[in-house]
Amino acid sequence: MVDPKYERERPPPSAEVRRSVEVESGHACAISRCNEHTYLEIHHINENREDNQVENLILLCDKHHKMAHAGVIDRKALREYKSRLSNSYEADLKQRLERLEQLLAQAPKPEDEQPTPAPTAPSEDVGVPRKEVAPRAALMAQTLEQLALSKYEREIGLYLDRQPRVSKGSARLTLDALRQDDDLPEDLVVEVRWLRRAYEDGPIWVRQIEAATSTYEAMTGRKARGVLIYVVGRESMKPVSNLFITAEELQKVERKPEVIIYTYEDLGFNPGAISAAAYTSNIKGSGTEA
Repeated sequence: MVDPKYERERPPPSAEVRRSVEVESGHACAISRCNEHTYLEIHHINENREDNQVENLILLCDKHHKMAHAGVIDRKALREYKSRLSNSYEADLKQRLERLEQLLAQAPKPEDEQPTPAPTAPSEDVGVPRKEVAPRAALMAQTLEQLALSKYEREIGLYLDRQPRVSKGSARLTLDALRQDDDLPEDLVVEVRWLRRAYEDGPIWVRQIEAATSTYEAMTGRKARGVLIYVVGRESMKPVSNLFITAEELQKVERKPEVIIYTYEDLGFNPGAISAAAYTSNIKGSGTEA
C-alpha cells in the first residue's frame, strides 16, 4: 500500500537547488564507496517532501534510495553522510578560493599603482585642509575595463553582469563580469587586464581566468567558459602570438580561455601618461607673512 503522503502533489526542488545537491556529491550517490553515477534520485532526509532546502536533500542511487525509504539507512546515518559531503565540498571550495587569492597576490603591480601609505600621525595643524586623491592608474584601469566590457557586449549581442559576487555559504567569488544564460551552452566568466607594456604580460593572467572559471563551476554546478580580455596600448601587442608568455601558457592549460585583445584606439579612449598625476594641480601661491 502506498503511503498517502507520497500520493499528494509536491513542489519539486528548483533547478538551482537540485544542481547544488548534485554538485555537492559530485554527481554520484552520496553513500560512501557506492560511486554510482546513474539512476540518481534526490531524497528528503526528514521525509517531508515539501522541505526542499539543500540541507534536507541528498543524492542517492536507486538502491540506496529504496533502502532509505525502508529505514535500512536511517535519518541519522543520512545526515552523517550529508555532513561528510558538505564538509568535503566546503574544503574543496576553500582550497580553490585560496589558490585564486594566491594568484591574484602574485599579479605584477607597477609602482605607480601601489597604494600611498597612510600618515603615521595626524597633521600638527588640524585646521589645515588635506587633499587625498585616488591613484590615477587605478581610475584609468577601471575606465578601460568598463569600456572593454561594453565593446565585448556589443560584439556578442548580450549584456553582462558587472562586478558580480557569487556566494555559497562562506565562500565568495568576485568577477569582473559574468553572463549566466540557459540558452548558451556555457556561462561566460569574463576578466579584464590592462597591459600598458609588453613586459607586463605573464602566465599569471591565464592561470587566474582558468582558476576563476573552475571555481565558479564548482560553486554553481553550471558549465562556464573563461574569457580573458586584454587592453593594450599598441597595435603591435594585439595578436596573441605577440604576447609570448600568454601564448606559451595557453598551450599548457587543459581548458583554454578565449583571449580577446583591444587597443586604446579600439575603445576610443587613451588614458595618457600615468605619471601625469604628479602634475595635475598647479598651486603657485606661497603666501605672505605678517
